[in-house]
Amino acid sequence: MSTQRFKNELRGSHDDPYFDLDSYIDEKATTNTQVNEEKFNEPHSSTKRNLVAMILILIPAVWFFFSDPFSLFANDSNVITTQNGQTVFVEGSGNSVQTPTPSTFNFEDFNFNFNFGSNDLGITYTDYLAQLKEYDYLDNFGGSASTRLYQNNVPVEYIDQFGKAGILNNFGSSSISRLYQNQVPFEYIGKIAEAGLLNNFGSTSISRLYQNQIPFEYIESFKEAGILDDFGSTSISRLYQNNVPQEYISELASGGYLNNFGSTSIVRLYQNSVPASFLKTLDEKGLLDDMSSESVVTAYKFEGQ
Repeated sequence: MSTQRFKNELRGSHDDPYFDLDSYIDEKATTNTQVNEEKFNEPHSSTKRNLVAMILILIPAVWFFFSDPFSLFANDSNVITTQNGQTVFVEGSGNSVQTPTPSTFNFEDFNFNFNFGSNDLGITYTDYLAQLKEYDYLDNFGGSASTRLYQNNVPVEYIDQFGKAGILNNFGSSSISRLYQNQVPFEYIGKIAEAGLLNNFGSTSISRLYQNQIPFEYIESFKEAGILDDFGSTSISRLYQNNVPQEYISELASGGYLNNFGSTSIVRLYQNSVPASFLKTLDEKGLLDDMSSESVVTAYKFEGQ
């Protein structure tokens, strides 16, 4: 009877999440030891009963070592670090964690009316933490990160726009603080994200583009022409401020001349009306690789006009 009960209990233990295997083994080992001691003194104790007792001890031991019982006590959360040094806690569902990439933004859901000039949030640090928790962003920022946001007077509502757009993991506390301090409205950031350009521009670049009043459409034209990877935010700003159309840059790119000239040189070539066809002529004569943009302008003035 006791043997059958042991088997039933062992079978049922797999379905009980609170089953304490160690206590169970100790209890059964003690019980079996007592039974064996009693049987040892009997003159007619059988070898068969001794074997049964050993089997009853070995079965749970084998299950213990091969079924990973410690998984019952595993932590139910995982910690990941984002590309920007952010620490994020996610539920341990067993699925891979992916950074959400929004396809479209409904800008009516966002609030752009922030007082960027404010030097004080008007709340204590603990109240700020309480707000982060209320908006469900407290786990996204550790102690130093939340302190940085608070010291830079970044409203939680500003952070909330990154969360609503699904791009909070693309920016750390330093980046969000920088964007806020440079008074970059989320509408501009959202357009950059919606176009899939966050891999091209970080917070410093986005701030520079916005402060230089570079229209988003001008930036996007570089992507559409397939030449965005050839220019950073400083170069794009310089080209736009000097009224260099993207079409002229595309002509140089089609000829393979972007390796010869940076943004400053392209500005000089455009301002001096040097066509891509003249660069082709120099290239065919084997001269272009040895010439600076200033030399090209000089040559064009002598022969191109």
